[in-house]
Amino acid sequence: MEKRLLLSMVLCLLILLAYQAYVEKQHEQWKAAHPEAEGLHEIQADLDGLDPKGVVASKGLAEEFQEQEEELGDVPRDVRCEEVIVDTPLYQAVFCSRNGRPMRWTLKNYQRNKPCECPVPGLRKAGLPESTDGGSPACVERIHVQGPEEYPLALEISMGGKRIPIREALEPDRFRLDLNDGEQPARITFSGTDSRGREVERVYTFAPETYMVGLEVKIAGLEPALQEAGLAMRLTERIPEGASNRYTFSGFMAFINESLEKEKELDAGEPLYYDGNVHWEGFSDKYFLTSLLPVDNPDSSVNLEQLHSADGQTPGLFISRLIYNIQDHLQGNTARFAYSIYIGPKDLDVLRDTGHFLEKSIDLGWFGFIAKPLLVVLKFFYRYTHNYGIAIIILTILIKVLFHPLTRKQMESMRQMQKLQPKMKDIREKFKDDKERLNREVMDLYRTHKINPLGGCWPMLLQIPVFFALYKALLNSIELRHAPFMFWIQDLSEKDPCYITPIIMGATMFLQQKMTPAAGDPNQQKMMTFMPLIFTFMFLNFPSGLVLYWLVNNVLTIGQQFVSQRRKQ
Repeated sequence: MEKRLLLSMVLCLLILLAYQAYVEKQHEQWKAAHPEAEGLHEIQADLDGLDPKGVVASKGLAEEFQEQEEELGDVPRDVRCEEVIVDTPLYQAVFCSRNGRPMRWTLKNYQRNKPCECPVPGLRKAGLPESTDGGSPACVERIHVQGPEEYPLALEISMGGKRIPIREALEPDRFRLDLNDGEQPARITFSGTDSRGREVERVYTFAPETYMVGLEVKIAGLEPALQEAGLAMRLTERIPEGASNRYTFSGFMAFINESLEKEKELDAGEPLYYDGNVHWEGFSDKYFLTSLLPVDNPDSSVNLEQLHSADGQTPGLFISRLIYNIQDHLQGNTARFAYSIYIGPKDLDVLRDTGHFLEKSIDLGWFGFIAKPLLVVLKFFYRYTHNYGIAIIILTILIKVLFHPLTRKQMESMRQMQKLQPKMKDIREKFKDDKERLNREVMDLYRTHKINPLGGCWPMLLQIPVFFALYKALLNSIELRHAPFMFWIQDLSEKDPCYITPIIMGATMFLQQKMTPAAGDPNQQKMMTFMPLIFTFMFLNFPSGLVLYWLVNNVLTIGQQFVSQRRKQ
């Protein structure tokens, strides 16, 4: 009974981990074939048809775009941009001079992919650098769109069931802004008019020590008919198919009405609508977040849709809209709107310091309430060791010490079960044709010797939430991204390029199994002997930080078993 429960638990774990490894492998193959999603088809689309609930219905994209062009007059589609560059210690942002919208947003402290090669001759290399110049790996880019029409932070007026884009012709007050550590925040102002002659002004505020950017928008000369309309600020993103899997997420994410909302894919023509207390909304992947935050507008709404390409191969264009009521921001015929923009890493400390509940974007699953404290402790150890591999080892030792009483109880229960094996064998032989009597005699044997048949499983069951929490923390922690350990392991978020640690881990599992008192059905014991081999193959492609945790945990368990057996002699 005990072995059946243990076997079912292990098999469930194996299925989950194998599925995750398979999806990640498929995603890596896609990235290798499409390193920058080259050849994306430009999609220029706007929507109309608001139903009474505010949900936007899709219309023929080409016809709708043409209608709006005719309504707005002769506006050139070819927006020729001069680069307006903002350079800070954390990022470099490049804006289009004609519309004041960002074209590129590069995080300077994060590489897209760190080279990771196995130094042992004859073993396969892993991890190829992504580079634009054939030299050092390029930094992380957070804007993935095609052409000026898709640049984020576009403005739209929502009126009478129409989504009408505000087409600005702006000029910046400067073309470059350089900020160094310790300097005061500075601004860039884009000002001009839109196609209707309304005065439009965008004022961005940058600070050198934070990823948060302020944005103020002023629109003057609003007609009375527009003063009852809504103003939408758009975010756009293209997310490759397969970027999300069971354990990592890439897609739309928002914190609305004290709840985390996530969408990784939408059907064409079926947008979603959220309203209420919007803290932030945007797009997230495993390690980074691009988000738009309302300022002085407590009751906002968000509209989300995904436009799919005709070829079926190009990643669909996600569009989210943060919608304000213009009336709430009017002063005469002039409206002023304020926003904050966060484009940066999903680092727990950085997000907490930034505020606005951005740390909610680090979604660690059901056991997040355990995973986040473990991540905090891991970062605490890192401050003293300056090596996340060593920090993982110390954290593993701490967890093992805390669970030592349970582990000792588990070993004692298994030892007692082993002593009963001769009598269990006799019972099985005697009542092999009467299953009901067999089970009754086995339970009587347990009661006579005062043994709980689940005594060896309960300690393990109690540790499973901690294991999954730590697994999620290590798998999704940006702190481990490109973090070196020692020797050939130079990226704890990627697999061991030499496959050495998974092989050693499998050997320790085999040794641990040999040291564990045998109990239960002999056929089940034979099946369990294959577990080290299965785990070894699964862990070959797991992040080396997670393999390191499992390896150290196995070594500590072997030490516990060795000491326990010596004491019983």
